[in-house]
Amino acid sequence: MGHFLSEPELTKIRTALSEPFNYFPTDYDYIVRQVKSVDPDVLYEIFYSEVAPVCFSNLAAALPTVWTGFDPDSLNAMIEERLAARENNWFRRQFDKALVRWLKYNYGYIWKEISCRL
Repeated sequence: MGHFLSEPELTKIRTALSEPFNYFPTDYDYIVRQVKSVDPDVLYEIFYSEVAPVCFSNLAAALPTVWTGFDPDSLNAMIEERLAARENNWFRRQFDKALVRWLKYNYGYIWKEISCRL
C-alpha cells in the first residue's frame, strides 16, 4: 500500500488492528495505544485493505478459529499472500474492491470505536 512502515512496525499495527476480529471482547483503548503513532488515514487503509479482508471471517464464523489473538507471523503471511494475489490478478483486485466496500459497511462500528479514541 502507500505507507512507509518498517516490517516490525507494520506487524505490530496489523496485529493490533486484528484484535476486534477475535472472539473475546475488544479493548479498543489497548489497540489505540499500539497504533497511535501512525497517521489515522494510514491506519484506515491498513485496517480495511489488509487486516479486515483476512480476519473478518473469524467474526462471521459460527465457531471461530481464533479466540485469543492472531499469530503475528501467520497474520502477516496471510496478508502478504492476499496483497500479492490482488496485485497479480485483475479479477482479485475487483473482488477485493467489492469486499472492502462490504467490510466498511458491516464493520464500520469497529473503525468508529478505534477512530474516536485516536
